[in-house]
Parts: sequence; C-alpha cells; structure tokens
Amino acid sequence: MIGQMGTSSRIYLDNASATPIDPRVAKAIYHALEELPGNPSAPSHEGRKAYEALTLAREKIARSFSVKTDELLFVSGGTEANNIAIQGLIEALHQRSAAYTDLHIVTTSIEHSSVLKTLAILEAKGVSVTYVPPDFDGLVRAEAIVSALRKETALVTIAHVNSEVGTIQPLSDIYIELKRWKSRKLTTLTSFAPETSFPVFHVDAAQSPLYLDAGPHVFGADMVSYDAQKVQGPKGIGVLYRNFSVPLAPLWGGGTQERGIRPGTENVAGIVGASIAFELAKEGREAREKRVRELRDYMISLVREKIPEAELLGHPKRRIANNALFTVEGADGDYLSVLMDERGVAVAPRSACVGTGTSVSHVALELTHEESKARGTIRFSLGVFTNQFEVERAVRIFKEVVAVAKSGLSLKKQST
Repeated sequence: MIGQMGTSSRIYLDNASATPIDPRVAKAIYHALEELPGNPSAPSHEGRKAYEALTLAREKIARSFSVKTDELLFVSGGTEANNIAIQGLIEALHQRSAAYTDLHIVTTSIEHSSVLKTLAILEAKGVSVTYVPPDFDGLVRAEAIVSALRKETALVTIAHVNSEVGTIQPLSDIYIELKRWKSRKLTTLTSFAPETSFPVFHVDAAQSPLYLDAGPHVFGADMVSYDAQKVQGPKGIGVLYRNFSVPLAPLWGGGTQERGIRPGTENVAGIVGASIAFELAKEGREAREKRVRELRDYMISLVREKIPEAELLGHPKRRIANNALFTVEGADGDYLSVLMDERGVAVAPRSACVGTGTSVSHVALELTHEESKARGTIRFSLGVFTNQFEVERAVRIFKEVVAVAKSGLSLKKQST
C-alpha cells in the first residue's frame, strides 16, 4: 500500500530500484535487533544465539530456492554478489596459474552496471570479454551466446530479467546450448579446475523472485545472484548461490565468515529479514504475477491511447510482470522523471545503479540504436500493492509532463 511508503499522496512506481519492505519482514528485523546482540562468530551464549538465527535464516532461503544451505553466501546485495561471482572465479583461476590473458568471458551488452563495470576491471587486467548484443526486442538468442564461446571461456554471465527493459532472457535455451557445447569437451581450462565444468554459468536474478521461479536449477546455473531489496526485504542484504564445483577466491582479506569467501561479521538482523522476504516471495507467486501483469498491461494500453508518442521498448509479452519501459523521442528521461516526481509519482529514467545525469540508457541505445530515443526513456515498475487508481493517475500525470517537456524543448529550440 502507498501508505507504507510514508505518504498516501504519492504513487511509488520504482519497484525495480527497491521495493517497500513487507511489515512482517520489518517486524522480524526489529525483533532480531532487540534480541540478538551477539556476534555469530563469538563463542558466548549471545554469539551462539545469533549463529542459530543465521543458520535458520540460511535454511529458510535454501528451501525457497531448493538448494543446500552451504551453497548460499550472504553478501551486501546484488552488486556484491555479481562482483564475487565474476571476479571471484577469475581470481581463483588466476591463483591456480591461469594467466588473465588466457581467460575469456561471454556476457550481453545490456547487463546491469554491476556486471559491466566489473568486467571492465577484468579487461584492464587482460581478460577477454565478448558482449553479445540483443535483438530489437531486448532478447539475446541462445545461438548468439554459443557462437561467442571459445576454448578458453571461463564464464557466461547473463541477467534473467533485464533491470531496465524487463525482458526475460531464454535461459533454459541458453543452458541447453551450453550443455551441448560442454559435451564436446573443447575447454582448455580443465587443468586449472578439474572439478569444474566450463564455462561456468552465472545468472543475475535480482529482479526475478517476486514474479518468477528463480531457483538455480530452473536455469541450470552454477551461480545465481539475489537481492533482498527487490523482494520487499531489507536493503544491504544479498545472496549468492554457488555450486560447490565452482572455485571462488575472496576479493579482500578478513575473517573466515561465509566459507572464507566473504569475510566480515554478518548482518544478522538483515539476514533474518531477508529470509522472511524470500519465503513470502515464493508464497502466492502465481496469483501475484497474474494480478500485477494484468495491471501493467492495462497501463501500457492507457499510455498507448493517451500518449501515442510514448513507445514501449522491449518484448511486449516476454517481460517481467511489473515492468513497462517507454521512450519519448526528443524528450529527456531525467527531466521527465523529475517532473513526475514533483507531481507525486516515483519513476526512473533507467537503472538506479547507473545514477542520474547519465542522460542515455545503454540498454535503450542497444535496442533502438538512436540516441534521441535512448535519451527519452522512462521506466514504470509496479509493485505488489499498486492499484488501478494509481495507474490511471500516473498515466494522466505522464501525459501532462510529456507535454511540458516537449513544450520546453520546443521553446528552447526557438530561442536559439
């Protein structure tokens, strides 16, 4: 409900950035903060109680995704999970004498910045990266991924749901093609990690669990990143699933927490809350997906009727239930989002991790190949509690701000 955001007059349609916390999750966090003062690594009674809470939370999340408890690592969010999965694997291979220049990664050109910027770090060290472009609808074809593979490919990393355009990638098709490629035993990396089947398959599933089954076995993935703030959980808590066959090196020194891969005292209260959030995300998922998808489709139809100059980007059907990314050619997405915010509607011009002032969405640019369209993007991401009245009001305001933005642009042109 909008009241949970702190003010009933505002409409929150930026759930892809972060979701309002579920009251049951908030209650669990509050109790953990009050009742669990100990460090889970300490031998005291208080420490043991904190460790027990941590263990129970890990068990709950493991059940939610049908995995083993020891396959889960607690981290600070989806960004850190992606960093550990990508850099951790490459560093582990490098520590086993693999040269950076002999390692290759396959990804897509529309990944989240936490993946693209991490890959840029590795490229500076000499790792080779292939960026597979999407089709016009935002989907990346399995054949394109496989054609990019090399004998030295260590990793394939792809988001299940694109955080900006909302497209759902055909991961099952990609997994099948990867499995066929692996059966040909073309890899040269076995000598560095004989226990590992290369290329390792990593999936960024931060956007998925509220509306889609995002268990690792659904994807056939070796590693999967999750983020509690996307499922009505607390900010600052993420989970990385890692199959035991995948070697990972810690990215920094410290303690032995999280199997020595992510040192540092765990955020016990946040993790307790995250475990409730992931449990709740699984409950009633089908009904939730259907309701939000129908409301989203209604919104798209209203925008098409009221604001014909707003073009929907991405696949019209194969997209997550709550996402609608529009572009208004000739407008500025940052300006549109500011105008919407001033009128009480929270939206975003692009992924929050990219930041403001960037002006152009790299995802939209890859889909449209036109800077004038990529500059004018605005993302509506509905939430569990969004209702029809809010959608209708948001569309009315969207129509108003498009007129204002275009009027301002045209006046600016006349004055130059």
